[in-house]
Amino acid sequence: MSRFVVIACVSGACLVALILLSAAAAPSDGAVAQQPRPVLLAQARPNTQATPNVEANIASLRQKLQITPAQEAQFSAVANVMRENARAAASAPRQPPANATAVDDLRAYIQYSEVELAGLKRLLPALEALYSTLSPAQKKTADAVFRQGPGG
Repeated sequence: MSRFVVIACVSGACLVALILLSAAAAPSDGAVAQQPRPVLLAQARPNTQATPNVEANIASLRQKLQITPAQEAQFSAVANVMRENARAAASAPRQPPANATAVDDLRAYIQYSEVELAGLKRLLPALEALYSTLSPAQKKTADAVFRQGPGG
C-alpha cells in the first residue's frame, strides 16, 4: 500500500465529509435510544465508486432528518452538493506513482485535501439554508450529526 493511501486513511482525508447520524432524541416513551449509525455524505476512497454511496447516504440523511415537503427544496440543494462533492472526489488524484518520493506523497495529499476542503465549503451554504428550515427536533438530529462528523 502506498504511503499516500496510508496517510489518507489514517488522517481521514479519504472522506470528503464523514457524518455520523445518531438518534434524534431519546424516545419519550422510555425506550432505549438507538446507537449512532455512520452516514458518509460523500465518500471518496481510492478505487471506490462514490456515486452509489452518496445516494444511499442522501436517502439515509433524508430519513433521519424526516425531511418534510416544505423542506424538500433546501434538502435537494444539500443533496446536489453531496453529489457534486462525490464526483469531485472521484476525479481527484488517487495516489502518486509507485516510485513517488515523500515530497510527491505530500503534494498528492495536499491536492486531495484541497478537494475535500472545497467540498466542505460548497456544502456549508446549502446546509445553512436547510438548517434554517428545520424544526427543533430536526435541528437536534442535525446537531448530533455534525458534532460527531468532520472536526467533531
